[in-house]
Amino acid sequence: MSELESYIPMVKFFSKFLGTDAEVILYDTRKMEIVLIENAFNPDVKVGSPIPEMEKKFMEQELFKEEESLVNYRAFSHERNKLRSATHFINNLNGELIGMVTINYKVDELIELRSMLNRLISGTEPFQYKTDHFYESYNLSFEDLMTNTIKEALKNFNVPPERLSHEEKLELIRMLDEKGIFLMKGSISEVAKILHISETSVYRYINKL
Repeated sequence: MSELESYIPMVKFFSKFLGTDAEVILYDTRKMEIVLIENAFNPDVKVGSPIPEMEKKFMEQELFKEEESLVNYRAFSHERNKLRSATHFINNLNGELIGMVTINYKVDELIELRSMLNRLISGTEPFQYKTDHFYESYNLSFEDLMTNTIKEALKNFNVPPERLSHEEKLELIRMLDEKGIFLMKGSISEVAKILHISETSVYRYINKL
C-alpha cells in the first residue's frame, strides 16, 4: 500500500472540508478493496470491503487510460439518497492503475432547494400536461421506462440521434439529467448506444453540465 499512503491525508482533508454529506473513499485497485473510507454512508462498508460495481466498470472499460478523473456522474447510496459523484484515477509512473479516490455527495436537499427556487422564479400555475407525455409505467419494465424517457427527450430534436450536433447532444444530456435518467443503472450505456457514441463521451458531456 506504500504507493497509496500519500493519498490518505488528502482523503481525510476532503472529508473534513466537505462534511458528513460527503463520503470519501480510497481504493487499492490491485487488491480490489477499500484502503480508507471517511464519512461512510453504509455502515457495512469499511476498510477491506470490495470495490463497488460502478468503480469496477470504470476499470473494465479502462477509462483511466483516457481520463484523469470522472466528475459529476450520478449514483444512489444504499439508502437511496441521490448522489453527485466523482472518481480520480491514480496511476503509477508506468501508467498502471494502482488506486482510485471517489467522492460521493448527497444532493437530495439541494434538489429540493432547486425545486423551491424554480417555484419562486416561475410561479405555481399548474402545468398543462399532454396525455402523450405519459405512459402506463406499471406495464413497463425499468429498462423500458428508461428507454421511453430517452426517446421522448429525442422528440425535441428534428434529426436522427446520430446526426445531433455537439450542442444538441449536450442539451439532450442536460434534459435527461434533469429527468433523473443518469440515476438509473445502465443509463450511460443506453444513451451511448442510442447516440452512437462511446460511454466515455457520455461521461464527458455529463462533466460539462
